[in-house]
Amino acid sequence: MTPLVELITAWEAYAGQADKPAVADFCAHYMRKQAKRKKEKSAGPPPDMDGLISELIGRMSGMHTIYAKIMMKEWPDIELEWFYLLNIIKYKKEARKTDIISLCMMEQSTGIDILNRMKKKALITEKNDPADKRARLISITEKGNTLLRKIGSSLFKVSYILYHDVEEEDKQALIRIMGQVHNRSRPLLAEGKQRKIDDMLIERYGKAALEDVEEGFDRLVKQREQMLAARNNEEPVDNIIRSLYK
Repeated sequence: MTPLVELITAWEAYAGQADKPAVADFCAHYMRKQAKRKKEKSAGPPPDMDGLISELIGRMSGMHTIYAKIMMKEWPDIELEWFYLLNIIKYKKEARKTDIISLCMMEQSTGIDILNRMKKKALITEKNDPADKRARLISITEKGNTLLRKIGSSLFKVSYILYHDVEEEDKQALIRIMGQVHNRSRPLLAEGKQRKIDDMLIERYGKAALEDVEEGFDRLVKQREQMLAARNNEEPVDNIIRSLYK
């Protein structure tokens, strides 16, 4: 079968199963299948993809934070968290403190302290909630709007430095994938802050998941140890770490 015929056949099979077949979605679907076939043919053990994704997200988050702190040195009396809270308040127009803090993925006590400091700086105002006298509604002030735009403009520079060179199609794929992960994981996290991680894992994947996780982590440790043992003593460890992300 020629590559073109194979591609057409794959499209026909995909279009027959998809509700609204689209070329972009088909391409992503086809590439995933090709990657799976390549993985199955590989002689060596597969890398721990979940762990690698977590490592990369953690590293990128760390880079973003470092760049943001460099930027924030220009404004020593401003806290970076103000931007994230102000951004939510602006688009919510009026919202309860607990909802704003939850959307920012902060601990309630931490968020309350930060909002109180923002109020002292006249970045936000608050009033009683007519629907619940115990709750307070937060709104952004004109001063808060000005600061939001000021910090947002600088943070956009950080995003530009980190992601400008990524291809447009890859950006769309990243947004789609991470958006799915976010939407799937957020409800579980919102409901389970006071629960143990093992209980949350069992609820979503069953008791067998605990054993799968343990085995997966053991494989990961062994793979890393083998890579380090096989390296040339003169080869920087950083090169081995970078090779994991290719």
